[in-house]
Amino acid sequence: MRSSRGYILFGAGGAQAFLDALDGNVDWPPPDLLSRLTGKSYLPRHRAEALLRRHAIARCLHANLFRLLSQHLREDTTYLNVGHSNLNPDCLRAFRANPDVQAAVLLHDAIPVEFPEFSRAEILPHFQKMLDATRDHANLVICNSDDTRQHLKRSLGAERAYVVAHLGLPDCAEKEPVFPEIDPFIPRFVCVGTIEPRKNHQLLLDVWSMLPEHTRPHLHIVGQRGWASEEFFHRLDTHPLRGIALFEHNDLSDGQVRTLLEGAHGLLFPTLAEGFGYPPLEAARLGVLPICSDLPVLRETVNDCAVYLDPQDAYSWLETIKKRSGDRLADDVLPAVKLPTWQAHFDTVTEALQKARAGDMV
Repeated sequence: MRSSRGYILFGAGGAQAFLDALDGNVDWPPPDLLSRLTGKSYLPRHRAEALLRRHAIARCLHANLFRLLSQHLREDTTYLNVGHSNLNPDCLRAFRANPDVQAAVLLHDAIPVEFPEFSRAEILPHFQKMLDATRDHANLVICNSDDTRQHLKRSLGAERAYVVAHLGLPDCAEKEPVFPEIDPFIPRFVCVGTIEPRKNHQLLLDVWSMLPEHTRPHLHIVGQRGWASEEFFHRLDTHPLRGIALFEHNDLSDGQVRTLLEGAHGLLFPTLAEGFGYPPLEAARLGVLPICSDLPVLRETVNDCAVYLDPQDAYSWLETIKKRSGDRLADDVLPAVKLPTWQAHFDTVTEALQKARAGDMV
């Protein structure tokens, strides 16, 4: 773990203690002396650091990571980086400088380089550094979709080892009530995802403004407000249909999202770019029709269980929503969707790691 004062190496006991605290089974300890000396003991993460220092096998300053690893890593160690933290040349170089250590990196998408207009300005140089570190030091690149792999190959090169391992779905949450209560007699559509330019909520507001008033369904927009959307937020806040046919939900639980989705006439997903895309799969699992942007990654993951539309063509979305609003859901049977599982993900990655170590990856 990279801490405020360096790195902490811990074993299975420390990992179990950390998970117990994360799950609420035990309390986090108070900040220790080192945290208080830094003057930042009020930050919650310092309580986690204090817990892990109790279980430390070894500790070091940031500049001494290679020495710590060379003294404590076992032979045939694999370093897995799956969350982009510590995905930098110094960290990967410190691992790879040790004999018999391989590094595998999971990259979730290539959106900052393929679609820079959908990322904050400071993201692109940071992401490029992560790509450079991966290209120079990783033995294996783990991709959440084949579409992501194709995009990454343009940045990292085709000669390295890649593996595609679809992400697993989380367990289905128990239903919870939504307030105000849903009107069961009015068709509804749900859009799930952070409210930001890439998700293309603007198209849905355009469509809802064009829908006939006497047959207009309800639209529930579910997600936290993101970045670079002040103009859109103003339009959403002042829309004449807000509270009438347009509803925004920023802090629903997973159980409440399930309640909104079940019985909906469709999940609307007009996104302009994705690395994987969870919402269509989660909707299909509940028997709700995903109406999606026609993107290769969504055809890869959702297959024939969705309706695919041009995310720039508001008219096609308008006509599809009008037709779908009149459908009787009791007669609707979706094709069976092949849901990805975490076990399949881990099995695929484990096999790829073994092949990479043996030099058998293509």
